[in-house]
Amino acid sequence: MTSRSDQPADTTMMGVVHDALRRDLARLHVALSTSPPPDDARRRALAEHTDWMLDFLHHHHAGEDIGLWPLVRGRNPSAGPILDRMEVDHTRVVPAIDQMRAATRCYRDDGSGLTDALSALSALEEPLLPHLRAEEDEAMPVVSASITDAEWRAWDQKFNVRGKSISRLAAEGHWLMDGLDPDRYETLVHLVPAPVRVLIVRGYARRYRTASARRWGSAVDVAPLKRTPARAEE
Repeated sequence: MTSRSDQPADTTMMGVVHDALRRDLARLHVALSTSPPPDDARRRALAEHTDWMLDFLHHHHAGEDIGLWPLVRGRNPSAGPILDRMEVDHTRVVPAIDQMRAATRCYRDDGSGLTDALSALSALEEPLLPHLRAEEDEAMPVVSASITDAEWRAWDQKFNVRGKSISRLAAEGHWLMDGLDPDRYETLVHLVPAPVRVLIVRGYARRYRTASARRWGSAVDVAPLKRTPARAEE
């Protein structure tokens, strides 16, 4: 593959992450609103996945606040006002995450908190969804103009990849792959070396589909995951 290390940062993955969050928040709305309500096993699966997704969101924002925004500020001080807004957005999302986490755990225990879980979901989406859009439309063009692709990839490796087990990377990878368009799918799967990629894509696909069916049931159509083709240069 041709190196683009000195070119502007390719921030495609930010949209991939945001789309996965939007997708599963929408699925959660459907699952919690459909009658009859989920049975005990599916309710627990939904709650566990929601807790996992909130954890992912928390770490995603922390990686930006601790690593990405300071890097961009150092390269481009004029980016300060936009990055300040992103950080304020993150602080507004924190209590909504906490509220959603508490409501989800009550819902998981006996199902009596369904109404509270739906309310908490709406309360989370209120600050989060506009923030995701603003980050894509306003912050990412500034990021791309301020740092190189090599710097972006180094940040991504440090805060989003390094130190994670293969099973954790596989869970996140398949979650991001779910329903992804072909071009961005190729971008995603080629972020990891070929041997690891094959293990993740082929070795964990059935596990992800099974977990998805367990939590979403018939509320959504979970498309089969594609397998990445072999690449001549690898």
